[in-house]
Amino acid sequence: MSSPHPTLRAWREDDFPAYVLLHSDPHVVEWLGGTQMDAEQMRAAFDRMRTELDERGWGVWAIIDEQGFIVGAAGLQPIREGLPPYPGVEAVWRLAFHAQGKGRVTTAMKAVLPWAFANIADLDEILTFTGRTNLKSQAVMQRLGFERDPSRDFDHPSLPAAHPLRPHVMYAMKRG
Repeated sequence: MSSPHPTLRAWREDDFPAYVLLHSDPHVVEWLGGTQMDAEQMRAAFDRMRTELDERGWGVWAIIDEQGFIVGAAGLQPIREGLPPYPGVEAVWRLAFHAQGKGRVTTAMKAVLPWAFANIADLDEILTFTGRTNLKSQAVMQRLGFERDPSRDFDHPSLPAAHPLRPHVMYAMKRG
């Protein structure tokens, strides 16, 4: 399966150790709610990501660096039921700490977003959201052309009331 950008590729079975390493990076875990997945959860998430890419033809791809190593993940996923912006399609990414600040996510997602509007039927809007304090991700969202939509901000229902990442900010990109 091809991807919309040369630094992105579908996950392969032998990528599982790199997936575990990425999702064990404390700088990644911090922005994913601060709780690291256990081995069983990681396996299920990895398998789900691979299956969704195979079945839909789009999803979350592995980000490959110049040496061919997996340094992150980026792409699109359906917004899961139970989140306030459901239903919809969400732009997502995560990058190992050592790989940040090099434009990898911005470059890859600048290819993914127009590809998505051209290839995903009935897609009129892509959303992206993050904790209010995640200024790095918000800067990426702005560089990608997402527009802030404060009317759609929400408290993440999976995080406890006092959790610093519970308040989420919403950005949206419309077709055209």
